[in-house]
Formats: sequence, structure tokens, C-alpha cells
Amino acid sequence: MGRSSEFYLSDKSVMLGGSIYYRNDETGRVRHEVSGPRALRSLMELNPFLSQLALGHRQDLFLSGAVRTYHRGQHLRGSSGSMVHIVLGGCVIEEPVYGDAATTRIHGAGAVLGDIEVLSPDVLTPTTRCLNSTVTVSVPMDRMRTIADTNASLTSAIGRAVTERIAVGERIYNRHSLPTEHRLAGLFTYLLEHCPVPSVRYGRMLEGPSQSDLAGALSVSRATIETAVRTLRRDGLLVTGYRTYEFPSERKLAEVGKVRIPRQMVTGEASESI
Repeated sequence: MGRSSEFYLSDKSVMLGGSIYYRNDETGRVRHEVSGPRALRSLMELNPFLSQLALGHRQDLFLSGAVRTYHRGQHLRGSSGSMVHIVLGGCVIEEPVYGDAATTRIHGAGAVLGDIEVLSPDVLTPTTRCLNSTVTVSVPMDRMRTIADTNASLTSAIGRAVTERIAVGERIYNRHSLPTEHRLAGLFTYLLEHCPVPSVRYGRMLEGPSQSDLAGALSVSRATIETAVRTLRRDGLLVTGYRTYEFPSERKLAEVGKVRIPRQMVTGEASESI
């Protein structure tokens, strides 16, 4: 019996990075769906931010902007925040501008780059660059503000995005009392939910962030991150390559990171949510 026979119409679509996959709830295995317009529609339907909006409101955004693909190292935003980017897939890093008190953050699918600026025009625009291939819906800032002024559901969705950004800061990034390896495990667990790419061995993995990026996100030195990475590797929780990170057990990773996983894993060992 072929592998494809394990998947049925009842299988759920899941988003891994910028790709759509089918997931079999019984086996936990995933397979690639399709590329092109159909996959793009699925990315939009599954996007955590866009899924909050009615179809007509989503269409307003698409008509006002454009779907664009960016490569690793490309800058999405810089000295001026002329565009709002809704991340459909990929991994990006926001870094504070000179003199700003903001901290470095890594984002994936569902992030709204420029959300705070839509509501507060005086906020400084952080430098944002892609850590791997990234797909966004890009809308001019002025147009986004105009739509938000007349669309209460969009304003509400942006407000929730800002609130979630603050909550993630406390839940993932600002846990300075924990050992660095625990904080790093928590960050990895969070990023696996938002910007994974396919992994042959474990279903999904992370690709793109350097150790310097991870150090900036956790406000520690690169040497401290190197030590934490060695500890996670020694404990069998992490397999590394060149800017790739694979995880034999997401359940154990989450336990070490002291974070909760809201849904069943799609990778690693079969396990329930914790």
C-alpha cells in the first residue's frame, strides 16, 4: 500500500512555513499538498491573522496590496515604515533602530509587521529582514490606516495582534530568571509553531536564524547561546546544521522550555499536548 493511501479527504491541512501539508491525525504523518494558487489560498485561509477577517475584508487587503516573495537577507522594513507586511510564510527578524529601547524579535506566519504603527504613527520602525524565504501580503501603510479607520473588524484584529505581541514578549522572551537553555528551548518551541520548514526526519524544523540572531532575541551574548545549544544537543533535544535546528521530541523540548503547546504535535515522537 502506497504512502498516499494513508491520507484521506478528512485529513487536515497544516501550514509549515510557506508550504501547505496534509496531516493524518491517526499517524501524525504529513505530506505535501500542492503549490501555486491553490496553496496560496490555503495559506491565506490558515493564516492566524487573516483567518479572523471576513472574506470581503480579506479581499479589501489583497486589492490594496500585493503578495510578494522575499529571499533570505532581504530587508522588508527599515528607516521608514511605508508598508505593512502580513506574513503568510517564512521567518523574519525585527531589530531595534539605533537608540530605540525595543528588543529583537523573531516572527513567522500570522505576524503583522507594522501593526503598532497602524495604531500609533509616532512609533519608530524597526529594521526587519528575512531569515529564509518569506511570503507576505504587503499593503501601503497609509492604505492600511484608511481601511482600519472604516473597518472595525480589521482594527480589532490589529489590536489583538499587538496584544499577542506583548504577551509573547512576557511568555517567551522576557523570562530572564530561567537558565538560558530553558529560555532557548521555549523560544524554539514557539518558533516551531510559527515559522517551521519541512524536515525529512522529524516532520518540521527551523531554518534561518543564526546563533547571533538567537542571542539578540534573548538579550544574551553569542557565547551564552553557544553553551545553551551544546546543552540541548547533549541532552538529545536538538540536532543542528548550518542555520538549521531539528528536534527529536517537541514534547520534551516544550517541557524543558516550560511552555505549553496548544495543539497536538505534527512532528517528533507521537505525544499529546501538554
